Amino acid sequence: MLQLQALARALKQRGFRFALERFGKGRDSVELVGSLPLDFIKIDGALVQGLSAAPDLQQRVRELVEAATRRNVQTIAERVEDANTMAVLWQLGVQFIQGYFVHTPEQVVLRAER
Repeated sequence: MLQLQALARALKQRGFRFALERFGKGRDSVELVGSLPLDFIKIDGALVQGLSAAPDLQQRVRELVEAATRRNVQTIAERVEDANTMAVLWQLGVQFIQGYFVHTPEQVVLRAER
């Protein structure tokens, strides 16, 4: 973990930004936010699906968002597939939404500038 932290800090000094995917899946998710220099967390899609009808999932997502917010880490919810889920996520404080409800995936080709 120490090597990962050192690498992340060195890359951040060069302008890189970091996101942690599948956040909330494991029990130690909140601890990871405090130990790595993260810019974003992507809340695991398994927590998002069925969220609008599941108060226990809503509470879990709220806790994850609050933990991220305390550390100035922005939140992204993935697998958002309907308006109800998007509304609940917004109420829970999630800042960015990703999923078929917003837009279907598309291929992006990046080219290096010289």
